[in-house]
Amino acid sequence: MVARVRLQHLFLSLVLALLCPFSAGAAEVENLYRAVVPVEDHSARQLSRATRRGLAQVLVKVSGSREVLRDPEVSEALDRAQSYMQQYQYRRPQRNTLELEVQFDQQLVTEVLTQALLPLWSANRPPVLVWLVVDDATGRNFAANDSYLELLAVIRAEFQRRGVPVEFPLYDLQDTLAVTVHDLWQLNSLPIVRASRRYHNEDVLVGRLRALSDQRWMGDWLYLWENESRSITEYGEPLDDFVSSGVHLAAEAMAARYAVAPTGTAGDGILVRVDGLHRYADYRASLDHLEAVQLVDAAVVEYAGGDTVVFRVNAQLQPEQLQRVIALKGKLRRLLQFEPLDATLPAAELVYRWSP
Repeated sequence: MVARVRLQHLFLSLVLALLCPFSAGAAEVENLYRAVVPVEDHSARQLSRATRRGLAQVLVKVSGSREVLRDPEVSEALDRAQSYMQQYQYRRPQRNTLELEVQFDQQLVTEVLTQALLPLWSANRPPVLVWLVVDDATGRNFAANDSYLELLAVIRAEFQRRGVPVEFPLYDLQDTLAVTVHDLWQLNSLPIVRASRRYHNEDVLVGRLRALSDQRWMGDWLYLWENESRSITEYGEPLDDFVSSGVHLAAEAMAARYAVAPTGTAGDGILVRVDGLHRYADYRASLDHLEAVQLVDAAVVEYAGGDTVVFRVNAQLQPEQLQRVIALKGKLRRLLQFEPLDATLPAAELVYRWSP
């Protein structure tokens, strides 16, 4: 395998202008603490091996990064993987295959990462928009659903394994007028970004793939986000490994932004002001919203007046980390301009308006 990773900064103002209007949406990822692992039989040895692999898969999904598997405390947890299981079952997706489906205990898995001060990525995650062009016996084509079902299924499965939502373009007339097969093959950022605006995704992954004669693949993956791009080149890989490299490229970059590591101490708490709470139901919902954030221990009312409540949020996070996680949950809109409260009251570090 020949792999080359490059990190570039796109300083072209036009790219920035096109990317900035995106309004990032986030999807609630399900089954973060569940893993499915192939096994050979029902033996205790196979169960032990599969449970270890399953826990590793879950720890990568929950943290967002494969790097956590290098941590000594995580290695110790993997040696005791069966103690983290809640339940498991065997299943046969096809006649001659056997899989183990394992559900791990959410609290215990979270404790492994927090005690090691490793990052956690909220279940609210933005989807990746994946553009693909394939060079095969029929020529160079958009990888649309009707012609490349196997390839798209492999990509969906790999994103699911990493706990990242994925979307594909429609490749309809509007798309093909905005970006051509040639643009994708040349990894031409400007038309790709322009075409991506339609889907309101901040995270874009572009693949140019060439099928080789021995069921292997070569090509490039390009990941775009705001003023950053990352790319990787692969040669001679089986399809699963080729796809895994592209998904890994996107997932690691996203986790670096969105996953947060605990600071190890809650300190005196972070003051978070929320405007627009007109009813008790709004107050209750905003409180539940804050307390549902990972690494938030509790939120208590510091001040209430009119339609404004100031919460003291006790969290194992710094204010900027808390702000990044809240941004993904969607119902609190951050205010950069606002009327100050009474001068005798402590100033809030983060100010939001409730948008149910």
